[in-house]
Amino acid sequence: MAITVKDLPGPKGAIRNVSKLKLDDLHNVVGEMAKEYGGVYKLKLPLGTIVVITDPDINNEILQRRPDEFIRMVKMDQVIRRNDLHGVFNAEGDDWKMHRDIVARGLDVKHQIHFYPHIKHVTERLYNKWEKDAESGNVINIQQDLLRFTVDVTTYLAFGHDMNTMEEHGGVIQDHLEKIFPMIFKRINMPIPWYRFIRSKADREFDHSVEEIKKVLDTFIENGRKQLRENPELREKPENALQAILVAAEEHENFGDVEIKGNLMTLLLAGEDTTAHTLAWGIYLMSQHEEVVDEIRKEADEILGDNRWMQEYSNHTKLKYIESVGNEIMRLKPVAPLMLNEPTADTQVREYIFPKGTHLMMQTRIAATDDKNFSNGMEFNPGRWMAATKCPVHNPKAMMPFGGGPRYCPGRNLALLEIKVVLSMLYKNFDVELLTPYEEVKEIMAFTMMASDYEVKLKKRTN
Repeated sequence: MAITVKDLPGPKGAIRNVSKLKLDDLHNVVGEMAKEYGGVYKLKLPLGTIVVITDPDINNEILQRRPDEFIRMVKMDQVIRRNDLHGVFNAEGDDWKMHRDIVARGLDVKHQIHFYPHIKHVTERLYNKWEKDAESGNVINIQQDLLRFTVDVTTYLAFGHDMNTMEEHGGVIQDHLEKIFPMIFKRINMPIPWYRFIRSKADREFDHSVEEIKKVLDTFIENGRKQLRENPELREKPENALQAILVAAEEHENFGDVEIKGNLMTLLLAGEDTTAHTLAWGIYLMSQHEEVVDEIRKEADEILGDNRWMQEYSNHTKLKYIESVGNEIMRLKPVAPLMLNEPTADTQVREYIFPKGTHLMMQTRIAATDDKNFSNGMEFNPGRWMAATKCPVHNPKAMMPFGGGPRYCPGRNLALLEIKVVLSMLYKNFDVELLTPYEEVKEIMAFTMMASDYEVKLKKRTN
């Protein structure tokens, strides 16, 4: 029997519902409602209705039917384009296929292998900083170090540029990048786009940050064009995503400066934000699980030997347990627990009928922590991902940290590589003490789900 949006259960009272929706906790609010109203329910708001979906089978089917039958919410596209950030993230249809092909060239495994010596060098810089912090007994905000690491890796791999923010002090690009995602998320969820008419201090700071990042991108673009002029052979075999994008811009009529900068901005934001926050969540979780730290050290000691960090790219495939730790972090603390989509035409998914343009909010963490999909779903247990463990209930399809379907995140392999490189280096060499009380660290939803600031102290490993 077909079920329409009108038939769906959900909390009553549009005004009352708005009062419940705290933007920085939105993923948890809609997740809690799902426990009462089920895996598909409607949320009435003053200016429309949102359908919230936590059922993993329905969410997976929607992702599989992208980009032809479902697209990102049109409002999201409008917010992103308004700031000239159009790129592979918000592009749709044939436009997306072109963007995806171009951007993916600079993120594939071949390029990771080619640039691994630089990733290793950035890891050495991170180790050197942490070693000084440990020797000095410094209290550190480790999230900021992780953000600097990921942006240094991303800018070199994607743009061929060594930013070295790890050794900079103040005024680095992170100061501007950290303002982008939260403001985009806020504007997407505004019932009325007041920012178009009344400019707040936060709006002006956002505009300034966008312009400052564009200036950095202009430098990258100028250098990339110079490389192509001086080495014409790079047009056939680009060494990085920047070069591939610049060549494509010359070949495609609809690929201009806006698209160039939009894709470079996407690479910067996605490459910096998501992996760094995943690592930060992992360090937080492992502060309560010494048994996991012990297993990481055992594996790192065996695979890395006397080296303080991973020297050979091929070794990452041997870090099986640390990869399992990464998977478990992303299951419990996914940095993208909400996806916003809408159908391109009147569409049926299973028994549910969604009219064209229906706003669909897909919350993915409820399924990933449900005992129906994972044994003791709320428990941090990396061993569940090891074949030898044989957990009685294990449904990887209920977990979607990189999305799914044709629009699966092209940065997945790079993210897993960075997770393994950093965690193996950190726990092989240092003891980590969480100074902030564990229960005081909160989830903050701001397009990505990040941890509130917490402090740690590092000591040289003693055992």
